[in-house]
Amino acid sequence: MSVGLGQPMNNAGSWWLKGAWIERGLEQAVLNVIGAACQRHLGESGPPLRVLTHAQEVLVRKNETLVFMPLFESMTRLAHLDTYDDAGLGWLTESARVYRAKTMESYLSELTRLKIARPLGQALAHCYWQAWYRDESVPDRHVFYVDMHDKVIWTKKPSPVGYIGALHEVHACLKQAFVHGHDGHPLLCVTYPADVHLSGVVTEVALALDQAVGRDVVQVIVTDREGLAAEIIQSLLTSHQKAFVALLKANQYAGEADFARRGRFRQLKDPHTGQVTHRVADADFGLTDDLDVRAGLIYDLERPDNLIALITTVSRDDEPDICRVVRWYLERWNAQENSFRDQIAFVHLNINFGLRAKRVVPDRRVAKRITDLTTHLEAVKRKLDGKMVQLTDLERRIQNLTARHDKKVVDLLRPRKRQGSQASARAAKRQQQLRDYRERHHQRLARYLTRKAKLEQAIEAHRQEQARTVDKLAQLDPNATFFDVDSEKDQIMAHLRIGLHNSALWARNHYFGSAYRYTTPLTLWRAFFNQDGFYKERTDRIVITLEPFANCRVQQEAVEACRRFNERQIETVSGKTIEMHVADCI
Repeated sequence: MSVGLGQPMNNAGSWWLKGAWIERGLEQAVLNVIGAACQRHLGESGPPLRVLTHAQEVLVRKNETLVFMPLFESMTRLAHLDTYDDAGLGWLTESARVYRAKTMESYLSELTRLKIARPLGQALAHCYWQAWYRDESVPDRHVFYVDMHDKVIWTKKPSPVGYIGALHEVHACLKQAFVHGHDGHPLLCVTYPADVHLSGVVTEVALALDQAVGRDVVQVIVTDREGLAAEIIQSLLTSHQKAFVALLKANQYAGEADFARRGRFRQLKDPHTGQVTHRVADADFGLTDDLDVRAGLIYDLERPDNLIALITTVSRDDEPDICRVVRWYLERWNAQENSFRDQIAFVHLNINFGLRAKRVVPDRRVAKRITDLTTHLEAVKRKLDGKMVQLTDLERRIQNLTARHDKKVVDLLRPRKRQGSQASARAAKRQQQLRDYRERHHQRLARYLTRKAKLEQAIEAHRQEQARTVDKLAQLDPNATFFDVDSEKDQIMAHLRIGLHNSALWARNHYFGSAYRYTTPLTLWRAFFNQDGFYKERTDRIVITLEPFANCRVQQEAVEACRRFNERQIETVSGKTIEMHVADCI
């Protein structure tokens, strides 16, 4: 069957992915970013780098090696290139031979020195937005999802740590903040140290996407509970720039009584099946003493006794229907969480690059601890000073009370000059007044002494807390350092891996039929992209002929995908058109 078809090639279906990579403009976007970085480096009279002398074709081949190497023999790290002994990757990248690990590590290190991660992420994000969300007819194109992906790192050096939800452990890691579009496309990734919290960067990441696109495209931010912070919501309400949707934490409310409902419960249907899945009602909620926000009360019909509540800054004027706001949040799982899983499975998102590049920085954990303890110490001192003032005032009042008592007793006990038949009655009356006054005095004095004892106990407790806090501060070194991972190299690779993932999504949407609209990239890989075939290079085109598929329906889908692909006349950097076919079934 191979007669005249060319040389056998493993995973020949990967040419669909290369075509999507080129057609979507990702190849050119990466070249433009590297070219601009090289010009900037030359203008700054930086040290000589080999990448500065590379021709465009060489840059493309090396970039494509970084992008497409996971498609061949599951090569997840550059070191795996040294054990790769096939020609498929070389043909896909149009290289005379496959680059080895040392060459690619040197190239990636030079890209890292050029600091291209941030502009590369912005350039690719602009391509993705142009591909999927530029058309104003796209439903809910103004809604974007922001969440963190935790990438565990293994190091023995003291490093920032964060909670890993998947492992239920605190571990050294990198935090990758992702922005996804409403249809589940990863658009932008920004890497942060492990001790960064989502609530502190959720708005920053959304604004970064706006900057990449060149206009304010993010109007509604949907995020997880972790992104919920009253300060963030207050700032969004004040600025009126972006709206916010997130779930309330379970400990922030006890039941419906904590909300002021604004209407009856309504049914919410699954848009794909048409089945009623939830009951939803509009409401208001007091997030803080001086901040009321709109809320959505949600009951899942599968768990009808469990109240779920979300809050939002989307006003009723902008979106009267709370069901639509709730649906935005419910679609977060498919739009973002499933995307993380797909990227981990298909492009190995969890693989780390460049972790040996660490820099010594002030230990933010110690600095935060010192700040927290100092703030606490100041609060304890204020409480102690306040209690001391109260004690001084109370002692003055006790002294005044005692002085008044002594003066009154002396007055009541002083012999009276007046005598007569009523003298004994008056004396008895004075004795009764003395007893009553002493009783009132002792009652008041007892209250003062009880209050004084409590103040003295509180003062002693504050002094002990003050001493403990001072001792804790003394044990902390304000000059302590730890190691921060320089994530520039890892961020570059993350952008390229996301580009490969999005190339699979582009191929799915434009080369394959509607039956594969919701198919994951990994499933497409198993069904189509890893199909073996034949490679033949001609003067004006590259012809890829896939081996016939065992399933007749899949065979027909592949034939149609090749037809759609060929209609687009996609050219490689060498100027040759990619042409794909499927061999006939025997």
